[in-house]
Amino acid sequence: MAALFKADSNAQRYLVVQMLLRMGALTLPAFLLLGVALRHSGPDDLLLWVATGFQAVVCVLAFFSPTSWRQPFGPAIITLYFVALAWLLCSNAGDDWYANLTRAALLVIPLIVFAHQTLHDSGAPAIRRARILADRLASRKEWPTDLASCRTLFEVKALRAALSIDASPALALLQHPRPEVRVAALAALEFRKDWRTGQAELVLQTAQRAEQPAIRAAAVCALANVDDRMLVEQVAQFMHDPSTEVRRATTESLLWDTEHRWNWIRYNVRRALADSLYANDGALSHEGQLLTTEVLNDLTAWCAEKGILATRAALTLGHHYSRALAEQSDEKLLRTLKQQLADPQTPAVLRIELARLLQNHQELDLPLLEKLIVSSNPAPLRLVAVETILIDHADSPIADSVLPTLRDLARLPNREIALATADVIQRRLGIDLGLAMGQPLPPVHSRQAADITRRVMVWASENDLPEDVEDSRQLLDSRV
Repeated sequence: MAALFKADSNAQRYLVVQMLLRMGALTLPAFLLLGVALRHSGPDDLLLWVATGFQAVVCVLAFFSPTSWRQPFGPAIITLYFVALAWLLCSNAGDDWYANLTRAALLVIPLIVFAHQTLHDSGAPAIRRARILADRLASRKEWPTDLASCRTLFEVKALRAALSIDASPALALLQHPRPEVRVAALAALEFRKDWRTGQAELVLQTAQRAEQPAIRAAAVCALANVDDRMLVEQVAQFMHDPSTEVRRATTESLLWDTEHRWNWIRYNVRRALADSLYANDGALSHEGQLLTTEVLNDLTAWCAEKGILATRAALTLGHHYSRALAEQSDEKLLRTLKQQLADPQTPAVLRIELARLLQNHQELDLPLLEKLIVSSNPAPLRLVAVETILIDHADSPIADSVLPTLRDLARLPNREIALATADVIQRRLGIDLGLAMGQPLPPVHSRQAADITRRVMVWASENDLPEDVEDSRQLLDSRV
């Protein structure tokens, strides 16, 4: 914390000094001309006073113009000094030492500024600063215990800013024996767009050879902005990396720009979604641009297939639509989602995901719920509809079908559905079926799950609940 305060104090001090130097440089020509005018008493005296007044007016305008402080400093100085020199040469102020000194100053200072501006535009100072920062990282002794935390160091952020011209200072650290240094160097290149010939390939080789997942993840993020198809396809292969960290970094690096890359990465995305080794990864989530229509069409088509591919494709679509609705409420999108949900031809796994999504956004209306609660729909879909009715529409006529539907679901010979049904019954109707409130459902093959399934089936057969939802609500309130 003390280091941060010290850095902020140094930055403020640097800004103050820079502002004072700029003000002094802008006002110097006016003061030099004023000195010449006071010392000169010839026929061109009036011209010198006009020149001094002109320079003073220009300085005042520069001080009070909000845009002038955001403009580059060099061109303004060069123009102002050469204009003052032209005034002085036209005035024939004489050859005394002060006039000669003024001419020299008005000529030499803009030349120095021009040389500095040229040096700055060449990128040499930025490259030098980048090399200094890279050397500091290489010689650093204390590092976080977690390799991934090396990406957030203050020195890494400073190095990233200094690499605007050339990435070579950071690439030189990729051969360093310490993995912390390599992670920091790659983090400084994160989402870099401008690569020289062979530099992106060097980062890719580092990712392919590294044993540490943090290095592979950092290298993948560094290549997130490349636009070479061959490189993008090779980066997409890291979607099959054994490390969850690397797979997530690859997803983030690839899916932020599906408008241009989807045809390049489509095969690897489908392979990753269908791989049983990564079934627990869930949806492909990212924080960049929303998925394009072409991607959504492919994911929807994959939902019609069997196995893990359909499940993860539906989860990915659910994540996308949830982001879209959170960023901006779109009535057209809501109508499209409701139509997909109500359509029996829509893949069941996608209908279930859309039902949960619309339930979370409180967009399941009564006409749609009436269609979802019928017995021809998948059991999880009917269960979502039942819970929504109990929450939002307990006083509606459709509520009379809630208890019969719950009993039908409880009688199904499926332990996973029985657990989900028991969860709804216990949370919404207040009937204790052995579930721990606020805890995840027990594993399907556990003894507790078997006992809960037996209780649910006994409840369905004994018919021990009140006949209407309102009485069940009162029972729940009395027990609470």
